Formats: sequence, structure tokens, C-alpha cells
Amino acid sequence: MKKLRALLIIFILLFGWTSSLAQKNVTTFGLIVRPGFPNQFLGAKALEFSDSTTTYKVDQNSGVSFGGIVRHGITNRLSLETGIIYTKRNYAMSITDTTFTGKSNFSIVGYEIPLSALVFIQLDKNLWMDAGLGGNLNIFPSDITTYQDYFIQFSARRQKVNAGVMGHLGIEYRTAKSGYFYLGFVYLRSLGDIYRTLIEYYPERDFNKLPTTTGRTLLGGDYLGIDFKYFFHEDPEKRVKRKKKNWVQRRRQALGGRWIASESEFRIQNFRQIAIKA
Repeated sequence: MKKLRALLIIFILLFGWTSSLAQKNVTTFGLIVRPGFPNQFLGAKALEFSDSTTTYKVDQNSGVSFGGIVRHGITNRLSLETGIIYTKRNYAMSITDTTFTGKSNFSIVGYEIPLSALVFIQLDKNLWMDAGLGGNLNIFPSDITTYQDYFIQFSARRQKVNAGVMGHLGIEYRTAKSGYFYLGFVYLRSLGDIYRTLIEYYPERDFNKLPTTTGRTLLGGDYLGIDFKYFFHEDPEKRVKRKKKNWVQRRRQALGGRWIASESEFRIQNFRQIAIKA
């Protein structure tokens, strides 16, 4: 009996609680800011590789994303979300030989076009929780070259457009007139490495000579992000339903509003009008 009561309460919370702040037929524009962090447990780890006596290391650091997003409420609990997001991934690199260690940084800029399906559960009058899954396209506009007096680093795109998958989990506070405020987590995983990196080491600080050693590696772009979103207030789209008129109303309208007692009389009157116009 207690289990049945608990299941009933859960059912009411999930499916029976409606609110004036529900999102059905609401299409709204929003802004997003997302700091991103590499996570070794989720697959982002430092890359270390050697060539002869030289050791190279490339490590993904925290980055940042921001952009515009659009959400459309299909039902009160299901939404689709898309947009375009500027993303900057930062990397630290180091070169170590027997007598020297040098460090530098470089960044990769890309644009994300996500498409996610979000499921919302109402927790309170104004508070909602969501979980979602989706995919995204990562667009990388250019290759990257950096250098100092002892190295040249060149990173080439493996593809101009790279696909990925993403998962969401967050909390949203909805107001009646001031929009929605969202805080959540997102994990983005690329379907493959995004760049191929080549590092040439010049210990004599002379680019006219051949590099002493060369290091090569592939760069991934996975990250765990914290989403800060704000959606502007929009009223639900109202669909106007046209009322169907019966044959009497249509005939009265066609004959200038005069009352027609029967359909046969309508045919006679209509025939007279056609004859007069002819």
C-alpha cells in the first residue's frame, strides 16, 4: 500500500502538475556563457610523446564558450534547443631536453551548432529540473600556428566540421515576466580527434637550420562545462481556430444576410441572382 501511494505521488509530480509557467508552444531566445574544463576521468588527459632526447607534452586547459540559443517547447515537459556558440579551447605545451625546458600556450577557436532534446520535471511553482541528450557540429575555421625562438607549433584541422554528442543536467528558475534563469552541467564528447599537431624544436634558436627533433600528436576536444543561460520572456504562441459555419449561415452570408428557410429556397434565390447578373 505504501509503495502504491509513493508511485501515485511520483506520477502526480511528473505528469499531473501543470503550471502557468509551462513551456508548451513557447519559442524563446536566450544567451549562454559556459566555462569548460578538461576532465581526465572522462577522457581528456595530457599527451606526452618523445623524439630522441626531447620530450613534448600538450595538456588541455580550461576554456570558455558563449553564444545565442533558441528553445521551442513541444509540450510542457519536452523542448528542443539549438543555437550557435563560440568556443575557445586552450592548450599548454612544453618541450624538455637534457638541459632545457620551455613552455608555451595556444588556443583553438571553433563554433558549435547544438541540437538537444530536453525533458523537464517541475519541482516547485517556479523551479524545474531538466535532463537532455543531443548532438552538435563543431566548425573549425582555420589551422593554428604559434612559435617562439626555439620552436614552431602547427596544428591542422582533421576535418573542417566535426560531429559530437552531448548530455545535459540542470536546474531552471522561471519567472512570469522576467524570463528563465538556468544553471546546469554539460558534457561534450567529439566523435574523433579534432586537430593534428606538429612541433619542431630548434635548440640553437636558428630557423635556417633543420629542427633537432620533431613531435607529432592528435588533439581531442572533449570537455565538461557549466552552463549559465538566460532566456527572454515570451508568451505562448496562440493558434486561432476558425469556426466552421453550417450551410444556413453560409447561405445567409452569400445572399446578403437574408433568412433562407430551406436549402431548396436557397437554390431558387441563388439561381435568380445568377440570372440577374447574366
